[in-house]
Amino acid sequence: MALIASADQDVLRESFAEMTRPVRLLFFTQTLDCPTCLPTRQILDELPVLSDKITVEEVNFVLDKDRVALYGIDRVPAVAVVYEEAGALLDSRMRFLGTPAGYEFVSLVQAVLLAGGRPSRLAPDSRAALAALDRPLTMRVFTTPTCPHCPRAVALAHEMAFASPQVTAYAIEATEFPDLARRYQVSGVPKTVVNDQVEILGAIPEPDFVAQALAEPPPAA
Repeated sequence: MALIASADQDVLRESFAEMTRPVRLLFFTQTLDCPTCLPTRQILDELPVLSDKITVEEVNFVLDKDRVALYGIDRVPAVAVVYEEAGALLDSRMRFLGTPAGYEFVSLVQAVLLAGGRPSRLAPDSRAALAALDRPLTMRVFTTPTCPHCPRAVALAHEMAFASPQVTAYAIEATEFPDLARRYQVSGVPKTVVNDQVEILGAIPEPDFVAQALAEPPPAA
């Protein structure tokens, strides 16, 4: 049984038809102790039906340690978005930890479209600032499926990751990983944490979001 309504399927088909390159969703999973792995796989399996440019590849979190390390995955379910260009498989540095359900399905679709060739929606000033970035950034955007503002924050973080090889951005479903929510003191979403030092609260405008994300953290006391 399809999880996406037929009318929504038609809209997605039209959007995916504009993709110019293939996208592969690397689905990190394990058989035991992952109650949300199956529902995540069911959501992912809805997409290849809508476009021949989208595929899902299952990666065993327990056995495939090389790819787990390569893509920086430390828990499941997780999704790494990669794409093909000139015969090579390239990393978009866009990640999902947890089930991309509810509003976060929108974030998944946007990530697929971006990796699939949709032009960046970042302003020229943001792209210029990212081009000058000379240090690695890990961005963690905490979300919930019922948060209507979360896709905006996830989209900005993912756009930044796709624009700069220095940035990796994770969309994290906070209720699935309460240990991470406690570690990063998540009391509301969206909340973005950059390099475990800089916190961005809410879905703020792009110029402010990028400026805060790229700001040098204050020196330790």
